[in-house]
Amino acid sequence: MSGTSLDGIDGAIVEISDGGKLKSLVESIFVPFTSKLQEDLRDLTENKNVSKELLCRYDFLLGKLFADCVERLLKKSGIKREDIFCIGSHGLTVAHYPEKKRLHDVETSFTLQIGDGDIIAYKTGIITVSDFRRKDMAAGGEGAPLIPFIDRLLFYNEKKNVACLNIGGIANITIIPKDRKKEIIAFDTGPGNYLSDLAVKRLFGEENPYDFEGNFASKGRVNFDLLEKIFRDEYFQRQPPKSTGKEYFGKDFLDFILQTGKNVDFNDLFTTISFLTPYSVSHALKKFVDSEYFPEVLIVSGGGAKNLFFLKKLKKLLPEVNVIRSDHMGIDPDFKEAIGFAILGFNTLKKIPSSLPSVTGCSSPQVLGKISLP
Repeated sequence: MSGTSLDGIDGAIVEISDGGKLKSLVESIFVPFTSKLQEDLRDLTENKNVSKELLCRYDFLLGKLFADCVERLLKKSGIKREDIFCIGSHGLTVAHYPEKKRLHDVETSFTLQIGDGDIIAYKTGIITVSDFRRKDMAAGGEGAPLIPFIDRLLFYNEKKNVACLNIGGIANITIIPKDRKKEIIAFDTGPGNYLSDLAVKRLFGEENPYDFEGNFASKGRVNFDLLEKIFRDEYFQRQPPKSTGKEYFGKDFLDFILQTGKNVDFNDLFTTISFLTPYSVSHALKKFVDSEYFPEVLIVSGGGAKNLFFLKKLKKLLPEVNVIRSDHMGIDPDFKEAIGFAILGFNTLKKIPSSLPSVTGCSSPQVLGKISLP
């Protein structure tokens, strides 16, 4: 798994039961990208127009880097490659356009994750499942979020309604009702770390790639007049199912905020931008989740789980909810998504559908991903 933070690759070896449930996290590893590669990938993923050749070559390059990550995991764990059932690789998202637009009288939507599964399979000698999102889109869905299927496997509680919040570049939430007969609800709430990462570099210098533990955000106060103007954006009001990406909550959105808040105190401006993440989560829960399913527990994972400002504000905005990190439930917040795509890869080979119509809007549950043979 490599997320929109572009910091590197998360790898996990997991043991899965025959029924597709997680038995244990056997080994994990984080392989960082070099600063030059981060810069190049940022250009590739943030610019609206890119070189076709570069796009193709980075698809190959990332396939090789994912394969290298697998080799390092095998060496670290001491596990033999013939004992690995399959590799599930999410890839790196370059573009996500879930909104449906007509092109030559055909309704289209699209998402692109690079890191060619054929290269991973060839380099490792292990069957590889990749490109999970487009099958869901083919069936009319948004292609995201996909982790809610995993959230239910990991965190279902028959006595409590549970919400799982993953704060990556974009924040997404899953509501798991205690009544198993009820469908889960899940959608992207809005910006996660990505907008904050862009803002901290813009306001405090390129030497700050992200707001460590939310320290910069804690220096100012929220400007609620500015927050109200930001929150008029139609995405926050749109009914689920819905998904979004850095194309929406990226540089153009930050430029809009900085222009709108040009007279706001410097520290208050950044605090308000950061507050947008927990505020949009709280707003989404209150606006889109019926009281019958409102969560009693909120389990936070992803890179944003380390942002103490996010956690503090979530607890303040949702005083009736027990806000905890996923490691309190035995799941490392940094590796939940890598664990998830391992399980999704397993499901693909077992022909188990992993996309949920109530979450993505697809017409029916779909078996996801493309299979690359070694």
